Amino acid sequence: MAWVPLVGGIAALLLTRELVLRIRRKLIDANDEDEVDYRFLSVAAREAEVAIRNKEGGPFGAVIVKDGEIIAQAHNEVLKTKDPTAHAEILAIQKACKNLGKIELSDCVIYCSCEPCPMSFAAMYLARLPRLVYGAQAEAAHDLGFDSSHIADAIRGTSTFQKSNCTVRRIVHPEVAKVFWKNRTKVQIY
Repeated sequence: MAWVPLVGGIAALLLTRELVLRIRRKLIDANDEDEVDYRFLSVAAREAEVAIRNKEGGPFGAVIVKDGEIIAQAHNEVLKTKDPTAHAEILAIQKACKNLGKIELSDCVIYCSCEPCPMSFAAMYLARLPRLVYGAQAEAAHDLGFDSSHIADAIRGTSTFQKSNCTVRRIVHPEVAKVFWKNRTKVQIY
């Protein structure tokens, strides 16, 4: 019966070897993912540079990638277009949807030079983007004078740092209710 410990020892060695190989594969995959993320984030940073160099907007760039290929890239164009919603992320989402011919990007990744503002993050959510990779934290944008971190508080009028002069009021209106009720079975969900 001396062979029982030997077989057990061989099985343990094989199991240990398999575990080591799995860990190595995961580390290699993680490193590959880091390299890929770094490469596409560099493209987003170059887009941000374009916005500054051309005086088109703030230092914000975005890239949308599908299966390792850039589908769309954009930079902030708020100053160029005189449009406060012309954020890099939103422009990139618009281009990606147009290029792919669909309104959801659940098979894509977005890379942004900076942590997105609430509006841009909402657009990412609505586009069903499953993954976001960003470089600078929102505090970096805040330090430059960009601050969207208190938008919800500004809407409620409870913000210490950012105030809104916009009055928010809800009116229960029968025509509005009718539009929603009458069309409840006709709406195409997206």
